[in-house]
Amino acid sequence: MDNTAMKRSAMFGSILQIVMVLIAKFVPSIGGGETFLPAVGTAIAALAGIQYTRSAGAGAIGSSVGGGLAAGGLSSLVGSALAGALGLAPGAVAQTIGMATGTGAVAGIVGGVIGRFLPGAKK
Repeated sequence: MDNTAMKRSAMFGSILQIVMVLIAKFVPSIGGGETFLPAVGTAIAALAGIQYTRSAGAGAIGSSVGGGLAAGGLSSLVGSALAGALGLAPGAVAQTIGMATGTGAVAGIVGGVIGRFLPGAKK
């Protein structure tokens, strides 16, 4: 796994997750729906996985899976923890953070694999 690409991809995803949570908190007309945070957060995690594979290069499939998992999971952890801190996580905050992190990790894996097949990825 390319650590530099993973760090950059996790940072990319984390920044997008933070922006998403701030939109949900301060612009309720856009982010006020019940499905906004889970749907957009999962999509951002997948984008972080794609970004990892595009930055690290094709390499072995395990690298794409591992890097996507790390980038998607870490970015989702940041987003869900911030949502919990701002009072946007319904019910038990710890369960919401765990579920969001797991979902983001899976989405990151999917994104990492998809990124291998997109044009323009490093070879």
